[in-house]
Amino acid sequence: MVERAQLEAFRLANNELSRMVKAELAAFFASLNLDRPEATRDALLAFVPLLVDQYGAVAGTMAAEFYEEMRAASGATGRFTVMAAAGVPTEAVEAKVRYAAGHLWTPEPAAALAPLLGATDKYVKQPGRNTIAENADREGVRYARVPTGAKTCSWCLILASRDAVYKSKRSAGGDGHRYHGDCNCQVVRIAKQSDYPEGYLPDDHYAKYEHARKTAGSGNIKDIAAALRRDFPDLVNDGVHTH
Repeated sequence: MVERAQLEAFRLANNELSRMVKAELAAFFASLNLDRPEATRDALLAFVPLLVDQYGAVAGTMAAEFYEEMRAASGATGRFTVMAAAGVPTEAVEAKVRYAAGHLWTPEPAAALAPLLGATDKYVKQPGRNTIAENADREGVRYARVPTGAKTCSWCLILASRDAVYKSKRSAGGDGHRYHGDCNCQVVRIAKQSDYPEGYLPDDHYAKYEHARKTAGSGNIKDIAAALRRDFPDLVNDGVHTH
């Protein structure tokens, strides 16, 4: 079993990587002349994909090392070469830059920075998440989505409630491998029961999911997440207090 302290150290390392890349992006954005929206957009299109690729490669390497730690903690034997996953495609990053750049032609052009910072966090962490998921698939073991940090959001809690059902991106489904900016969920290799990290209680998460689903009266994950925010406002970081 990977120790909770190891998982927390991995989370903090990823968050520090995110802090660094967002600081670099914010500094670059501050250097741009927002009175020239087309030039600013083009500068971001040239800069952001390179930034994501550079830091994403570091995230992939860190995840590969963490995967080795998880294998060792699990007592895995036999030779297995851990491979870092590819980064987010440049086209996807450019599409997000173009979308956020729409703010540059409004009275508040600086509003373009916030969505770029959120997307950059997600894109930089994605190679690390993919590294663990893809190596688990190659190794023939499962993986779980484990919330870390003080609290997680309702969406992530629902996905974490699925337990170690993920064996590949395909089995995770469309929602199972989606993340958002500033998400602290970690992908954890689960080969046997003893690999579950301390504090990861998918049965408890699932009971709350079932309660929220009943409240929502719907099988739609967005409706269930909205109900969960109301039913358990103190459990999640996007809780809604109705009284």
